[in-house]
Amino acid sequence: MKYSLLFVAIFSFNAFAELNVELANQSEKEKLKYTQLKRIENTYDLSKWQFTNNVVINDSAKRPHSHPKLTLTVSMPKNDGAFLSQYLHEQIHWFEDSRKTEIKNVIDDFKIKYPDAPIKGPEGARSKFSTYLHLAVCLLEYDALREVLGEEKAHKIISTNSKFFYKWIYQKVLTDTDSIRNILIKHKLYIG
Repeated sequence: MKYSLLFVAIFSFNAFAELNVELANQSEKEKLKYTQLKRIENTYDLSKWQFTNNVVINDSAKRPHSHPKLTLTVSMPKNDGAFLSQYLHEQIHWFEDSRKTEIKNVIDDFKIKYPDAPIKGPEGARSKFSTYLHLAVCLLEYDALREVLGEEKAHKIISTNSKFFYKWIYQKVLTDTDSIRNILIKHKLYIG
């Protein structure tokens, strides 16, 4: 990639950090998604859920992912709720990334509580471990959405997500909310 063609935007994300945004292909769709990210950043205080400052917007990415850089797709540039869900979800993966012991303890409890968790999509994630990990991620995503957007909007977004991917996981987040949250709190893996 030639540096003369690289568009990197830096804008204040909170009082302590700046968000470094790279547009992978400089496309119009990526620029539109960048505008959405700026709008979200200017509307909501997301500093509590910011765990990486490096973001790539990539119109050729098949799905959003957290590592090695938080990468967003260009889908739904006008649906701020869905975008916020996606963005918070990937940031929360960065939160969990540095907490290996806590993750192990949470997953041990999830194995007991949900011994028959699905091991692949669309009900679960890529593996049993990933399904258990996503119970934690998706609960934290839901609670973040509740704090930022309110209970009604958060419930609607998570309910919509549960129709398309991580179906079992998001349903458990909606039906076993307190139980999952208590496991996270017990093992110091809760963003409170």
